[in-house]
Amino acid sequence: MKFRIIGIVSAVVASVVLSPSCKEKETTKDYLSGDIKVEHDIRPYVMPGEVYTCSVSGVTAPDGSAVGYYFTVPVTSRKDTLKNAAGTYTFEVPDTVGTFSLSFTAYPVESSDKYYSTSASVSFVIVKDSLTGGSITNVTKRASDKTVNLYGRDYYVTSSGGREWIRQNLCYVVYDQAGKPEFGCPYATSPAMQNVFGAYYTWTEARNACPAGWHLPSGEEWAAMLVDNGAPAGLQALETSPRGAGNLMAKAYFNGTVMWDYYRSVSIRDTSISAIPVGYARCSGGSCFFQGYSDYAAFWTADEYDGMGVYRYIYKDSDSVYAGTADKDGFAASVRCVR
Repeated sequence: MKFRIIGIVSAVVASVVLSPSCKEKETTKDYLSGDIKVEHDIRPYVMPGEVYTCSVSGVTAPDGSAVGYYFTVPVTSRKDTLKNAAGTYTFEVPDTVGTFSLSFTAYPVESSDKYYSTSASVSFVIVKDSLTGGSITNVTKRASDKTVNLYGRDYYVTSSGGREWIRQNLCYVVYDQAGKPEFGCPYATSPAMQNVFGAYYTWTEARNACPAGWHLPSGEEWAAMLVDNGAPAGLQALETSPRGAGNLMAKAYFNGTVMWDYYRSVSIRDTSISAIPVGYARCSGGSCFFQGYSDYAAFWTADEYDGMGVYRYIYKDSDSVYAGTADKDGFAASVRCVR
């Protein structure tokens, strides 16, 4: 108790004696003016080795002193510093997969005692599009599979319902001179995703998407394949199958994360076309809005009904394989080619 009292008294005395010098050392930092403006061409999904350019500006010091910028590179956490002014940074995507952020920090070069630094970031997902060792894993070639090359891309092929089916979503996309998709569209309109999730096609596009020797499967061909995978005998082209989805669904992972969530109502066995839940898209005016990732797998058939395109789809918590109709040019789904 005596020690505590002495300590308190000493602290008070010290504060009285030293108070003038303490006030002299006290500093209050302010904030730099403005927000970091980042101009960049980084898409939501990118691939290793791609190079992007970022320009930063927008921040000043209230006292007119110099402001510099540095950039924290994902994966390595390396900091690259520009000259003491706004400028341009070139970023090469590292050889890995995952979700990362490229951070930009503006800092006071000459007056760090007066101002705080300020930061901004750009987030993106790094993917790899290889059939083996890419972002989609656990979809392996079976002993009975063939490998075919369509439009320069390899696909595994399985036999079911009297037809050969590609086991990956068709990846064919045509771009205009400005790099905008004009036939088919990759997920999030990011070219890096073209060979990962496959392309999304309107029904009108899907009718002509498969190369020579292959075709978009009809409703009857879908029904025959489904019967081979547990659907009731005699299933019709426009009829929902009450079972069989689990045989079609792949136990796939995207960048290490399971794609189909577990539900007790569905036993995923992946004995057929290895469907993955990449959802679908709503398209209008040359742009597509993507929906249903991790929930739905949707595939066009060659059939039409009442002026609409017919498609087959799987929902994550059901063993049913549904039949639905959608606008021929406003709805985009995946394509599996058959022969």
